[in-house]
Order: sequence, then structure tokens, then C-alpha cells
Amino acid sequence: MNVPHSQWPAMFALRTTTAALFAFAAAWDFGIHHPWWAAMTVWLVAQPTQGLLFERSLARLIGTICGALTGALILNLLAENRLDALVAVAAWLALCAGLGSIFRHFLNYGFVLAGYTASIIVLFGIGERVSDPGLTLDRVICTMIGIICSAVFSYHALPGRGKVLAHRRADVVDRCLAYVEEFLRKGTIGKPCVTLLSEIATLDRCVDEYAAGSLHRQREARRTRCISGLLLELIALSATSHGGNLPQETQGSTKRHLAMLIAAANNSRQPAMADTLDELRQILVNERTSPEPLQLDIDPSSVWRAASRPVVALAIAAIIWWVSGWGTGAMMVMTAALFTSLFSSHDHGNHMVIQVLLGTMAGAITGVLARLFLLPHADGLAPTLLCIAPFLLAGAWLMQRPATSKMAIDLTMTFLLTSQPSSPPVGVELAFNEAAAMIVGVMIAVATFWTLLPATPAVYSSLLAKRIVRLTLQLSTNRGTASAKAMRQSLRSAVARLLCFTKPQDAIFLAAQECLATANQVLATKIGDQTPSTSSPNASACDSAARQAAAMLADALTKNQNGETS
Repeated sequence: MNVPHSQWPAMFALRTTTAALFAFAAAWDFGIHHPWWAAMTVWLVAQPTQGLLFERSLARLIGTICGALTGALILNLLAENRLDALVAVAAWLALCAGLGSIFRHFLNYGFVLAGYTASIIVLFGIGERVSDPGLTLDRVICTMIGIICSAVFSYHALPGRGKVLAHRRADVVDRCLAYVEEFLRKGTIGKPCVTLLSEIATLDRCVDEYAAGSLHRQREARRTRCISGLLLELIALSATSHGGNLPQETQGSTKRHLAMLIAAANNSRQPAMADTLDELRQILVNERTSPEPLQLDIDPSSVWRAASRPVVALAIAAIIWWVSGWGTGAMMVMTAALFTSLFSSHDHGNHMVIQVLLGTMAGAITGVLARLFLLPHADGLAPTLLCIAPFLLAGAWLMQRPATSKMAIDLTMTFLLTSQPSSPPVGVELAFNEAAAMIVGVMIAVATFWTLLPATPAVYSSLLAKRIVRLTLQLSTNRGTASAKAMRQSLRSAVARLLCFTKPQDAIFLAAQECLATANQVLATKIGDQTPSTSSPNASACDSAARQAAAMLADALTKNQNGETS
């Protein structure tokens, strides 16, 4: 973009606010009962690049349609029985949150959006005591209007995708091959590889943003993640093996470099390293071929926790609503379900719901003030837009400030929900009750994350470490080569993910690397064993080493957890 960076927050605020106001006006002209839904969509799909905007918008559209249809079905069948309707919503939320936890980025967003959209349709219908299919249609139309307005005002003003991924990946690969070369030449590695591991983690984190909006780049992203796993495996093998059989210089292209390293690994009796280097060579040399098909790496523990969070929050809110008989209790239940579902698989869910609480409280205050003192005097579309424009502009500007970016979007969303522009004037009691219901719903979400089912890097690193232990033990006892290869692929993925939550020098990650190295050696032994019906002494030694590595990781995890609780 040609706009200086210092002017970017103001430009973003002006552009996003204009798009939101146009979306609101369009929904108003369509006669939609909740036109602020269209304005909310503009904020919810706002992204820093064209590719991210496209994928976020697509995920929101598909998720909204699926969720709205499901919500309409539940409302149509069970509107007269509140308990049955809430049970159906809870089941749908659990299904969507659980499936969403299997995927990353906007695939995850699409699933959780389908879940909480249904809860919004049902609980809005129960709260307003209507069972109108038009509510579903309004939700979908507002989403489409918001996406179109966001695209019109933002798409061409946003930067395209950068081309830094290929250069960064090539640089990391070269550095890793140099590391392996040093190992094969000297037999030991004297210097630590913390910087190299950190660069691999950074490479993995930037993949999703790079791939957004392009099927070709998504294939390249899968190839990059595959390469990251292989590089981690090479580093792990260099730390647990003995080399020292590379007398000649290995200069030239990456292809030639890899060929010489493969030969050196074979000469050093390192079949596991040679196999990994050969797999890396095939991926790098055959860049035009498609990577392996997308495989689902499912961890039942993570799926269960993600599915449980919105159900637990909805149950707590529903019980409070049932016992208290609160007239605006449906709003409380909806808010609790929405935010626990949205952050059900978020790495920093605990932190995010605190930001949501801050934004909700600020948005509720400003929304109530606008609803009681400004909007009753707005007669028609133009005065209404003039009333809400300053609040939307302030929210958009806060989104671009690092200190307030996380809570700003919730401030704006809550402002629109509490002010409800275009709705008839209401009394002070109802306005405060609805605002309080939203705040209490968020507080229930906070309690769910902070006391019952936390979502923090420490929790996710613990779940991944346990998965790595299970995979290593299963691979050490498995006698089938095909299934063992699938387990190794899952193990690579788990170790790469673990690197995002721990430091490279942490005991847990070092033990996980040991598991990855020994598991690879186990598989290399299985492939090289000509008599699979029996277990050779070398295979037995590798199996024993893998079990020992798994025990070391389990011990490191126990010590880490004891240190956190003490």
C-alpha cells in the first residue's frame, strides 16, 4: 500500500466504518428486523490481506448458512419446549466445536461459526418468543450484505499475499542441511540449534496467512508443513546418533547437496537419517507434484475438551436462567455459548475471553447510553447512521492499536447488540437487563475457561506431549510398516505443533525430539528387516529405546506439571 504505516489505523477505521454503515443501510432498505447484523459482519471479516479477507468471508458465509438452517430446524421443531431446544443446541455446538478442533485457521472458524449461529437463531427466537423462518433468512442476507460491502470497500485497498514463504523456507532448509552436514562430518554437534528450531516454528506459523485464498498456495502450505516435520526429524536424529563419515565438501545445488548427504548417511550406517533426507529430497525436487492428500490428525483428548467447553457454559447459563426466571436470560445463554464456542480450540482461550469481557463491558455501557439517550431521537435512516457512526469509527480505530486490538471488536459488537439501532425505544430496565445478560454470559465463559476447561499454551503442550508418548509407544509395538508410517507422520505433526507452545530448549520439547528420533529409527529397522515375522536384536534395541524416550517425555511432563502446581 502507498499509505504510510502511521496513517494505516486511520485509513482502516474510515474504510471499515464506511463499509459497516453501507451494510447497515442496505439491510435497513431490505426491511430486515436486525440490520445491525450486516454491520457486525463487516467487522467480523475484516482482515489485513486480500487472501485472508476472501477465506474469512467464505468461511463466514458457509458457516452462517449451515448454522442458520440448523437453528431454523431446531426452532421450528422445538420452540415450544425450551429444554429440548437447549439440548439440541448443546449437541450441535459440541459437534461443531469438536469437528472444528481437528482443523486450523478458517476451517476451524467455519465449524464453530456454524455452531454458534444456530444458537443465536434459536435463542433469539426463544427470547423474542417468535418462531419465524424469516429470522434465518435475515441472518444469511445480513452476512451476504456485510461480506459484499467489506469486499467493495476493502479488497482492492488491502495488500496481496507476499512471496516471502518460499525464500524463508529455502533459507531454513539450507541451514538445516548445513547442520546435518556438520553432524555427518564431525560426528557431534557442539553448538545448540535453538535458533534453527525457532526459525522452523516461525515458518510453520506464517503458513496459513500465506496460503489464504489460493488452492495452489494451500498445496504449497501442506508441502511446507511436511518439510518442517522432516527438518525437525533431521535435527532430532543429529542429536541422538553418531556420524563422522563425510570427508569431502558438499557444495552445489540443494539436489546435489541432499544426494551427497544421503550417501554419507548410508556410509555412516544411519538408515533412519538417509530415509528422512531422501523423503525431503523427493518433496523439494518434485515441486510440481501435489503433496500427500490432506490427512486428519485427530487427538480425541483435544476434541473432547473443545466439544465440552460450549456445552458446559450453555448448561451453567441455562440453569441460572431456569432458576432465576430472568426475562433476558436467553441473551445470557446465547452469549455464553457464543464465546466458549468461538474460542473452544484457541491456543490462548483464557486470555481471549478476558479481552472479550473488557470489550463487552465497554460496549454494553456505550450501547445502553446510545439506546437510551441518542437513538430515540433518530427518526429515519440518516439520523440513525449519524448516531452510530462515531462509535463504529472509534471501535475500528481501536482495532488497529496493539494495546486495544483484541477487545475492540467485542466492544463494537456489543455496542451494536445493546444499542440495537432501528429498534423501537425501550425502557431503562429492559436496556440494562439485556446489557447485564450479555456481561453475565461472558463471565460464564470466563469461568468455564479459567476454572473448568482452560485453554492455554501449557494445556495444549501437555495434550501434545501425551499424544507424542502414546504414538511413540504404539509405534514401538506395531509390526505393520504402513500403519507405522502413518504414526510417524502424526508424530512429526505433533512435534511441530509442540514447538509452537514450548521453547526449543525446554525439557518437554527435547524429550519429544528424542521420541521422534527413536520412532524414526524403529521404522527404519522395520523397513530394513527382511524377516518381519521375527524381531531382530537391532529392532528390539530400537523398540526399547523408543519406549525409554516415551518414558522420559512422560517424566518431563510430570515434573513440569508438578512445578506449575507447586
